[in-house]
Amino acid sequence: MNQPKFSIIIPTYNRRTMLQRAVESVLAQRYTNWELVIVDDGSTDDTRDYIVDLNHDRINYNYQENKGRSSARNKGFKIAKGSYVCFLDSDDELLSNYLEVFEYLINDNEEEIYLTGVRLQNEKVITDYLPNRDREEYIVQCLEGVFNLMPFCFHRSKIKNEPFQTDLYYGEDFQFLIPTILKYQIIVEPQVSSVVHQHIDRTINKVFLDINTSYTQLEKSILDTIDKNFDSLNRYMPMEKIEALKAKKNEDFILTAAKYNLEEAKKINHLLGENGINYFSLIIQRTKGLLQSWMT
Repeated sequence: MNQPKFSIIIPTYNRRTMLQRAVESVLAQRYTNWELVIVDDGSTDDTRDYIVDLNHDRINYNYQENKGRSSARNKGFKIAKGSYVCFLDSDDELLSNYLEVFEYLINDNEEEIYLTGVRLQNEKVITDYLPNRDREEYIVQCLEGVFNLMPFCFHRSKIKNEPFQTDLYYGEDFQFLIPTILKYQIIVEPQVSSVVHQHIDRTINKVFLDINTSYTQLEKSILDTIDKNFDSLNRYMPMEKIEALKAKKNEDFILTAAKYNLEEAKKINHLLGENGINYFSLIIQRTKGLLQSWMT
């Protein structure tokens, strides 16, 4: 195979059925100078058999013992041969224009980072999110979690070795993305080119099985990343807006955690309340009393 221009990295673990949709979306790309690097993070299903049976010369399959998604992405980056690197989760998919759009942007702006729009889809609702070309606005969009890794394409010179912190399984993409987009200019194309599928088996849903540990993950990834990059963020938005974003991250975490373990969510809320912030109170205000019973 000739040197690929794009490397698409998929970490996967026991997702044979979902993986097929992701892989087929890569095979359907209209732009064809790519390689697909799949890092199987210890799957015990028939993931390996599926990939081997495809017998495709542009698919590079790699198996490792289960070490987590961040480790798998890091390994994929080390293996990748492309000048440009993209990330695809095994339960999501690319539209056929995905690489075509990036190729168009690269022709005018080489060795940069590129961002396109993304579609969020479940069984009932489809919502498209387009990046704003204004730098402050797309930074805010990323801080708010509108875009994960998939809508981005990175020139490999913009990614450090082992870019993902391997002790993180929640917010690890945030921990990588925010410092990166603050350091480099992003070339934006407000056109949808990928799809995030929202479903009950998403990895994010499993985070809340141990809420206390998950909150520690939130602190180490998202909240700590905001604090470490506070001065850079403050160039684009006032301090009050940054603090409001941090508060919203806590609020969203507690609201989601309460769906899985109300008592543990209330304990975390109580601890935060000792520091002067009662997130249940904020949530109740926002939802006009819908959650009032949670306070009792």
